[in-house]
Amino acid sequence: MTKNMFEIKKIAKLPLANIAALIYALFAFASSLIVSIYSLIIFIREKNISGKTAGYILTNLGLDFLIALSAAIIAGIIGWLLGIIAAAFYNFIAKNIGGIKIELADETNQPLAIKPENIKQDLFKY
Repeated sequence: MTKNMFEIKKIAKLPLANIAALIYALFAFASSLIVSIYSLIIFIREKNISGKTAGYILTNLGLDFLIALSAAIIAGIIGWLLGIIAAAFYNFIAKNIGGIKIELADETNQPLAIKPENIKQDLFKY
């Protein structure tokens, strides 16, 4: 490992799980809402619904929102569990084989020269 290379030796499980849960939930909510609304539009176009169309559309939009919310909750739980598993797996591999090595650079693309005694102060400055 060269002078300016750093190694990620361990990943905190809960922060990674929380980020994974949020990402999974947002994607599940957005995608299921888009699919639900699209299928409602296709259904309305094919059936030529007349009369109580407004009530039908509002009812289905409400149900679509509940489906999207349910999908987001389920995907968030799955994402949280997968985040815990991914962090534990990474920590196991990094402990036995070695972690990911990174080189940090400043805005001018110059490698950072961080002294061991100032590592926390210097790293969080950027």
